[in-house]
Amino acid sequence: MTDQRLRELFDDLAETLPEGSSRAGELWRRGTRSRARRRWTAAGAAATVTALVAVGIVVFPEPVERGITVRPSVTPTPTIPPAPAMDTAPPPSGQAGLPKLATALPERWAGLPVVTAVPGPVLALAEYGDGRIYLMKSGGRVPLEVKLGDSVDAAGNGGTPLKPNALAPDGTMAAFPQKDEVVVVDLVIGQARRYPVPGFNEVVLWRGDRLLVEQEEANYLLDLATGEVRRQPYKGFTGVAGYRDLRIVSPDEGGRTVIQEGGWEVELDVQDITGAGGMPVGVLGDHGWQRDGLLARSAPAHHGRADGADVVVVADAATGRVVRTLLLPSGSRCGKGGCPVRGWLGHDTVIIESGDRLLGWNIGTGALSRVADLPREVTAYSLRPG
Repeated sequence: MTDQRLRELFDDLAETLPEGSSRAGELWRRGTRSRARRRWTAAGAAATVTALVAVGIVVFPEPVERGITVRPSVTPTPTIPPAPAMDTAPPPSGQAGLPKLATALPERWAGLPVVTAVPGPVLALAEYGDGRIYLMKSGGRVPLEVKLGDSVDAAGNGGTPLKPNALAPDGTMAAFPQKDEVVVVDLVIGQARRYPVPGFNEVVLWRGDRLLVEQEEANYLLDLATGEVRRQPYKGFTGVAGYRDLRIVSPDEGGRTVIQEGGWEVELDVQDITGAGGMPVGVLGDHGWQRDGLLARSAPAHHGRADGADVVVVADAATGRVVRTLLLPSGSRCGKGGCPVRGWLGHDTVIIESGDRLLGWNIGTGALSRVADLPREVTAYSLRPG
């Protein structure tokens, strides 16, 4: 800037000064105030920036994920199912002193009178020493007037046509296996119908309006409404009496024992419970019974429990888990496959044959009681499921 321009600027400033003031001093003071204002403005701007930065730290923190809790990893402990409850029956000498279970069945079958007719439902079928089959009712026994032959197997061995599962669940019908046919009797009107089923038929199991007919070499499903007979993809005596088409399949030695229904199966773990850890195979008189998703089956007991003893197993049909067992000590006069299960009374009591006596075993409490005494002259019988 030239000297001339400086003088012009000073002259302009001097014109704005009041009279009597020192021009140089006043100009110095104004310059000083101007410089101070500039410093305060710069400081204020710097403070504002600093405040904004500080506010930014408070208002806009680092983003974090919410709702996520980090915990140390824990390996789950495998669930071990509880061991089944185990009950023990008294020896035969002590069974007579068991309390009597109140049922519709006659307590003593020996003195039941023979009558031509008596009202009331059929509670059981029984074959007596005279070779006749009777309808057992609370007021007496009525002869079944139907001609039947012996049930014969492929080896020519004969047996009674009355099997433990002959009586239908509602007590109105009965089925009897014969060679090349099955005889079904309407017990209300006394009428018999014969259905052709080829082979040596030995066992019948009710399946609603159908019958599962078992042979050693083949199984058939008989539709009672149409008479249609369909061969099944299995054979032998593995069916379980009751309402569903369950089977218990067990190898002769070792291997897995399974419950089957259609194409589904589940393991029945009876290791350390039954002899050889399985179920008897091919025993005609002991199929086991099902009720309310449970099944009951008997077998010789595992040798580690008691020599010569038998055991009744109740298992969950859906899982194969054993829920309760009953040990019958040696000398209980059980059959080849153990003390057989003969049905259920209600939803919680299993009927077991112990020699010439029927026992009731409550699977809820474990209590044991007497149901009926069977005389020696009763050679076969079938109970109506209660």
